[in-house]
Amino acid sequence: MKLFSSNTFIVVLFTLMLSACGGDSDSLDNQTAEVEVSASLSSQLSSQIESVTGANVSIFQMPQSSDYESIPSDPNNQITEEKVILGKMLFHETAIATEGVHELLEKTWSCASCHHVAAGFKSGIVQGIAEGGSGFGLFGETRVLTNGFDALSDDPTMVPDVQPFTSPAVLNAAYQEVMLWNGQFGNKVNGKINNDIPASILETVGTPKFENSRGLAGLETQAIAGTKVHRLNTFENSILQNNVEYQLLFEAAYPEGSNDILEDAGKAIAAYERTILANEAPFQRWLKGDKSAMTEQELRGAILFFGKAQCSACHQGPALSSMANVSSDAVFMAVGFADLDTSNPSITGIVTENDAKGRGGFTGNAADNYKFKIPQLYNLKDANVYGHGGSFTSIRQVVAYKNAAVPQKRMLDKQLDPRFVPLGLNDNEIDDLVAFLEEGLYDANLLRYVPDALPSGACFPVSDEQSVVDLNC
Repeated sequence: MKLFSSNTFIVVLFTLMLSACGGDSDSLDNQTAEVEVSASLSSQLSSQIESVTGANVSIFQMPQSSDYESIPSDPNNQITEEKVILGKMLFHETAIATEGVHELLEKTWSCASCHHVAAGFKSGIVQGIAEGGSGFGLFGETRVLTNGFDALSDDPTMVPDVQPFTSPAVLNAAYQEVMLWNGQFGNKVNGKINNDIPASILETVGTPKFENSRGLAGLETQAIAGTKVHRLNTFENSILQNNVEYQLLFEAAYPEGSNDILEDAGKAIAAYERTILANEAPFQRWLKGDKSAMTEQELRGAILFFGKAQCSACHQGPALSSMANVSSDAVFMAVGFADLDTSNPSITGIVTENDAKGRGGFTGNAADNYKFKIPQLYNLKDANVYGHGGSFTSIRQVVAYKNAAVPQKRMLDKQLDPRFVPLGLNDNEIDDLVAFLEEGLYDANLLRYVPDALPSGACFPVSDEQSVVDLNC
């Protein structure tokens, strides 16, 4: 016969333990009450998630990073330990940065320059800078353009490697079918996204999108195209051919040999990126049975996330980005976020009309105009840059914006997503929701995904003169 519910049993057991330790009655009563409240909130959160999703809470769980069979992957790029090890090195390797425009800045940037661990695998600044950047600070926050560099310069040797958007997080990217804010990378191997895009658009010759012709998933395609876009050399006379350790790493990852080192390097980087999961965050521990992993405030915030705040209507799946095998409308939304502020002296270049249209600028479909990909929500507090145009500097600002539902960008009502509506949250509820987003979804141990050193021995994630000082390399 069942005498107690599981939550009641935990409370009783905790009370007996405190009694045995000689706790005074007032303290005992307070602690017992706290445990009861937490147990009740946990039970309420479980019920809320199951009610909203129609499924068990386990659908939001992330696997261990070594559980390659459970991590979403490209069927044409099986994840192996050997690929992950190689990809980790390549992702951080500054010594392959030799295809730049300015010879004095060779070997000073890497993939991790704009997607580094100190900023939650984003950039620590609004506009990430690879080649042409100087300095790093603690989390990339002091990186600036090297004197004379300008995206609009008439001198091609002084044009930096920057993009017209903020750098999306690599964290939890395994749960995204297509890459970049407009979803332009990824071709018909997983899910439905980009399946209806004509090859003339999806595989445009002469642009990085041509890499879609390889028939790989978004993460693999982006990793391959990114080596070209970001001026990295994987070909003849690069360190990959001349360094014995890299030769051994490639042989281990691809024992069958290869005729395409660019594709193999990209696949290895993507395999590594797929393992960068925030699976030690309090919410993840709670999902796996540790009901004490989140504070009462974080639990209340989570209940709001899956309830009144309607966050889970758009932020779904283990990464709280989007689910697999869904339509484009479930991946891209128009919520009126502003573009990069090019009047800011720290921003270089322009935002074209196509850039501003987001998904629509890529697909050419007016119905997609001003839609941008729904981002993942873990480790947001690692860098105070939010939105595709970096138009917010705190999580609370974003929550308040969504709560008020007044667009930053001037748009017609019909261009805004119908889910973008006022939420009616009060200040206390906003506090609770922010606590969940900032702390409940925060994995404090992402350094486990960073190499201790590189085969080249180079400084990383950047290695210009000032960064070497900042990073104490």
